[in-house]
Amino acid sequence: MDCSKLTEDKIPELGMEFNSEEEAYKFYNKYAFKMSFSVRKDYLNKDKDGVITSSRYSCCKKGVKRKYEGDAMPKRTRAPTKTGCGAKMIIVLLRGTMKYRVHDLVLEHNHELHITQCSHMMPSQRKVSEVQEFQPEISKDAGFSLK
Repeated sequence: MDCSKLTEDKIPELGMEFNSEEEAYKFYNKYAFKMSFSVRKDYLNKDKDGVITSSRYSCCKKGVKRKYEGDAMPKRTRAPTKTGCGAKMIIVLLRGTMKYRVHDLVLEHNHELHITQCSHMMPSQRKVSEVQEFQPEISKDAGFSLK
């Protein structure tokens, strides 16, 4: 399945195929934007030639916060950032076709999702434009320092 042909309302399914690992991540990240959650690349496996053989993308709220001895009487408490969410998409490289197939998929979350109006502020959705990339260099050449 060619990712360029996928529409915005497409939901990930087991057996979907992608031409590259980056294409699979972009697709899952678009789905996450639509559903209002943030994605992180959990792990990436490579073979001896450096070719990515498998990868897992999970909800950013996967895992649980560790307890520390110094946390007995915290000065302030924060809302939990990790809830043990199991939402994930695992892709595996098919050696015959050199395409990546969705091998494992969990779409259910155990927490409330973000509101749609704030989706663009989630970590996996933040993008730096080309103009913003060059701004520090331009400022430095002009003699200004960025704060």
